[in-house]
Amino acid sequence: MAHTKKKPGAQNAAQDFAARFGALIRERRAALKLRQDDIAFSTGLGRRFIIELEAGKPTCHLGKALVVAAAVGLRPIDLMAATNDDNAMPPDLPD
Repeated sequence: MAHTKKKPGAQNAAQDFAARFGALIRERRAALKLRQDDIAFSTGLGRRFIIELEAGKPTCHLGKALVVAAAVGLRPIDLMAATNDDNAMPPDLPD
């Protein structure tokens, strides 16, 4: 049986992105003066998930993570801008 391994670079990139994503969620939640319990209650997700997301756990479920982001007023574009090293916006695509 073939075993596929993640490349160390990809694994490091995922961990780095997850850590920055979690920090952004935590900063926004704190700025709104919300507790982790408040977010868990308003989203229907468990507090453990919120803790792991803010801690930068790279295996957190993306859909749930985006629900939390929306609950603190962050849009996917905000998340990408905050985690992009050069903060460059992607080019507009023709209609």
